[in-house]
Amino acid sequence: MSFCQKTIRFLFYALFILVPLIFLPNTSELFEFNKIILTYIFVVLISTCWICDCIIQKKFIFRRTPLDIPLLVFLGFSILSLVFSIDVHTSIYGYYSRWNGGLLSLFSYSLLYWAFVTHFDSKSSLNAIRYTLYAAIPVALWAVAEHFGIDSKMWVQDVQNRVFSTIGQPNWLAAYIVSLIYLPLSGLLKFQTPNPKSQINPKLLSFKHLDFRNYLDLRILNLVFFVLLFSVLLFTKSRSGLLAFGISSLVFWIMSFNKKTVIPMIIFTLSTLSFLLVFKNPIRDLVFKSTVVEKTVGTVLESGGTESGTIRKIVWTGATRIWTSSIKNLLIGTGPETFAMAYYQYRPIEHNQTSEWELLYNKAHNEFLNQLATTGVLGFISYLSLLFFMSIIFLKSQILNSNNQINSKNKIQNNLDLRILSLGLFCGWLTISVTNFWGFSVVITQILLFLLPAMAISLERESGRAGEYKSTNLSGLQKIGLFVSCSSTLLLFYSIGKYWYADVKLASSQLQTRYFGSTQNPQYLIAAYNEITQSFKLNSHEPNITSEYAMSAAYLAAALKPQNATQAAQLAQQALNISDLTIEASPHHPNFFKSRSRMAILLSEVDPRYLDIAAQSLQQASLISPTDPRIPYNQGLIAKYQNKISDAKAFFQKALDFKPDFQDAIQQLHP
Repeated sequence: MSFCQKTIRFLFYALFILVPLIFLPNTSELFEFNKIILTYIFVVLISTCWICDCIIQKKFIFRRTPLDIPLLVFLGFSILSLVFSIDVHTSIYGYYSRWNGGLLSLFSYSLLYWAFVTHFDSKSSLNAIRYTLYAAIPVALWAVAEHFGIDSKMWVQDVQNRVFSTIGQPNWLAAYIVSLIYLPLSGLLKFQTPNPKSQINPKLLSFKHLDFRNYLDLRILNLVFFVLLFSVLLFTKSRSGLLAFGISSLVFWIMSFNKKTVIPMIIFTLSTLSFLLVFKNPIRDLVFKSTVVEKTVGTVLESGGTESGTIRKIVWTGATRIWTSSIKNLLIGTGPETFAMAYYQYRPIEHNQTSEWELLYNKAHNEFLNQLATTGVLGFISYLSLLFFMSIIFLKSQILNSNNQINSKNKIQNNLDLRILSLGLFCGWLTISVTNFWGFSVVITQILLFLLPAMAISLERESGRAGEYKSTNLSGLQKIGLFVSCSSTLLLFYSIGKYWYADVKLASSQLQTRYFGSTQNPQYLIAAYNEITQSFKLNSHEPNITSEYAMSAAYLAAALKPQNATQAAQLAQQALNISDLTIEASPHHPNFFKSRSRMAILLSEVDPRYLDIAAQSLQQASLISPTDPRIPYNQGLIAKYQNKISDAKAFFQKALDFKPDFQDAIQQLHP
């Protein structure tokens, strides 16, 4: 095996361990942003090693699998949707604050899949499974500690009530946990039906370098691990996670059923039911009809409150309207990850009667409807086809191994153990689609969605045949190819580093602006402006950065007006020019027009004529988001400032038509 192949395997092990664990406090989004950046770094490193190995061995190293065509079709229709996207930048990079789902991330996950199946065999796949489970241990332990208040003072959210550990949100943590929980369960089940002819390593799902046999039965180790993961699942209080666990558990026991698994199945059922009735969770609350109102984490929709179903129906209705609004949207959608822009064009007016009426929904909270709305029926069918062929991979493994058709020379595990382990992978993979139906994918679950099938494929590959290395002297052309590959890698690292550091500066600027809001100290405005200026120099194409830059310049212009009118006027013009860049880059996002109107209102202290720009910006926002009551309300305020009383009353009445209980509008209309 070549050095490059060994490095690729090591990088995958590091990927499985580090991505779930990483989060940093100095970025605008602590969790998903740093996970996607780290994923991109690993993709670049793995791809570089792969290319270098091909150059050194003078051949294209690639292993064909049944998922190649479905994956290419899925990427092809995503690219087609991107071409006609209403926001190309977002479709490439993903929605800012989410990132996962943009074409760049989908391409990265696909590369990870192909790299894994090409370079892993049964033995190394087992190692990958071990490292994936090892990463879940600190995540789960931190969640348990979180439940008992270890970091309760660090977060605004009631983290003791619903834990999220290093994943970032309770439902995301639940999705991660249930995708792995069947691996220790399959480790328990394999001991029920031993095969005397097996040459299996007894530490299949245990720690690789420690021997527990002298003082701890491996079944107890797997049981402890399962109990730990299941406890964390309960601590998340995620209804989608519990539902996914219930569905996959049913599949697991049906597919593994025989006379020797009856007792384990009964013990499993009684134990999980006991946990469900002892610990607080949505199922226990339903059984005992709990009327206690608990503090929630995030939106009501995300937190699993009683209003969750109502809000989901409204958001899903909007997603359906997006899809059916035109022939173009019907076929190829509005573009990958453009739901936030498209939804507000077709937002049901019923949304205004919910407690979440002012929140921006950048996802449909249903991965399938999200795909349908943003990539159309072509992208939706290709996504379903990809999932279908992935499931066939797992089911084929179950059928082949139950019929004893696996290669008898496999030195890692016998048919039975492979079948049970593949079943654990399948049931974990299945939970991801269930949780996605009630929510949306994030970086770590998307990685597992693509790589759990890759593990199942590689488990059936005979060890020692992942690729035979032939040492040869490098020609001049090969050396040039290696130099170009390594140079390209450095350029990609530089680009990724700039993208990440620009966000760090964006977060710092936002923090300084908040400090100004609480202290009214203009020094914070200067610091915020300097920070966002650096962010803009690093990434001038990101609308979120340019929008923040324009606002920061406007704040500073308004603050300098009494002392230095000339500099204030220059900053005002700069703010307007930067705001133009924002609108040009993202012309369908209502929030950027709202931000532009706030910027213009601030600048009206420098020159009253900027109020006209504020009014024009809100008029554009009303076209993009025609059912948002806050837009006509703000239009009314501007008209009132301009002494256009009749127009102001009309705007306030329109706001009340959208939301009859809008108290601010009522007070303006009837002071």
